[in-house]
Amino acid sequence: MERDGYLTVEERARISKILDSLIDRHVEQKEAIQEGNRCRAVELESEIKGLLREKLKIKQWAAV
Repeated sequence: MERDGYLTVEERARISKILDSLIDRHVEQKEAIQEGNRCRAVELESEIKGLLREKLKIKQWAAV
């Protein structure tokens, strides 16, 4: 099936969930940094990067 640059309902829903998760992870990361928990902050940074990669893949797929 040829794509025309629009996201499907499922793709939009997944991106919404990713964005919600990104907000949660950023808040958790900020709290970890404030508490001096560098290890947790680094773990959260990795999770954030993974979510951003997933979001980008979905958007790239829609652009095909």
